[in-house]
Amino acid sequence: MTDVTAARLANPVWAALYSGQRHLAHALGDMRRYAPDVAPFCAVPEDGMFVPATDLEYLTDDVYFVGAIPTLPDGWPLEELGGVTQMIYDGGPVAAPPSDGVSVLDPLDPSMQELTAIAFPGYFRARTGTMGRYVGIHDGGRLVALSGERMDCGELREVSAVCTHPEFTGRGLAKLLVRHVMHGMLEQGVTPMLHVGSRNARAIGLYEALGFVRVRELRHAKLVVPR
Repeated sequence: MTDVTAARLANPVWAALYSGQRHLAHALGDMRRYAPDVAPFCAVPEDGMFVPATDLEYLTDDVYFVGAIPTLPDGWPLEELGGVTQMIYDGGPVAAPPSDGVSVLDPLDPSMQELTAIAFPGYFRARTGTMGRYVGIHDGGRLVALSGERMDCGELREVSAVCTHPEFTGRGLAKLLVRHVMHGMLEQGVTPMLHVGSRNARAIGLYEALGFVRVRELRHAKLVVPR
């Protein structure tokens, strides 16, 4: 792993907003964030950096930080959300997986937001699908499994939105879709990486079986806008 790769992994939101998704970055003083309808993430260049109230006054929605967590002025509460395990793919080429039943989704398909609301409400927004390529599996016209690309850090890209409707778990649908996303990234010369709740041992085991290795545990926190 190069020094540049290591630095980007240590502060992934900042890295994405300064590389592959620079066009999606909105400045709030020294901070950078995605538009609220794209993703709820905000970033600072260094962990512990103090953010003055003047940089926060235009926030109208709660935002999330991963990795580098700011120091905030009085009256701006920061809620710790538990550790996030960061993983990076460390295997060889991924053969093209079966494509029967797998479709590339419209970036603005509202069913993606409906499905992800079951697994991780609030993170997938109306335009999150524009951040990358998302694939899914339908049953009777209903989206029942999903995966896609979120943060784009140039030579690294995040596998995200991995979820299956509770009625369809245990069938290997999530694994199939993750392999589709990984195959597409590797075909473009991009290394897959991802973030998963550190307490989600089942998901971590799935990703390890697919060739991902653990890099580090990152802090994850929510800035609650005073109301």
